[in-house]
Amino acid sequence: MRATGARRATGLLGAALLVLAALLAPPAAVAQSPEEIRFAKAFLNALQERSFARNREYCGYFGLTAEGRLAATRPRRGQADSCTLRWSGQIRIFASYHTHGAFDPGHFNEFPSSADIESDRDEGIDGYVATPGGRLWFIDGERAVARLICGPGCLKQDPGFIPGLDGAIPEVLSLGQVRRWESGN
Repeated sequence: MRATGARRATGLLGAALLVLAALLAPPAAVAQSPEEIRFAKAFLNALQERSFARNREYCGYFGLTAEGRLAATRPRRGQADSCTLRWSGQIRIFASYHTHGAFDPGHFNEFPSSADIESDRDEGIDGYVATPGGRLWFIDGERAVARLICGPGCLKQDPGFIPGLDGAIPEVLSLGQVRRWESGN
């Protein structure tokens, strides 16, 4: 998986189109179990400060052990706007995970990128993304849709985070919507 941040689009047209697209969004992804969400939230929350301090994405996989317990692969350090996953074979994988590094006002940091959604879709798994603003997203890989699990501040926030730079962010984003936002259309 290669997660990349996109350069911020300028102008109100892109934001207006995104709001319109949100009104036409596909149905939300199927809810995950409360146990899975608690696990993902706790695990990614623990990675946030390291991700901010080093301005690097950290990534890996969530899965189940042979005994059926939730587990995660060891976090792999990526670049400022990407992280390449490697499967360890020790767990039965059901989702990827990654942080989005430190806040950068020149990038879309607060929602999954099109590459995030595409890579989960292509691998046939779901995904979890933690943002510098403390948001937690779930990516339904099959539907190519990202759903906000919890908003700003539900995870640790980068001290440099500036709320509102990306405008109003819908709670559900399709791959097509994210592509349009990234391209400024």
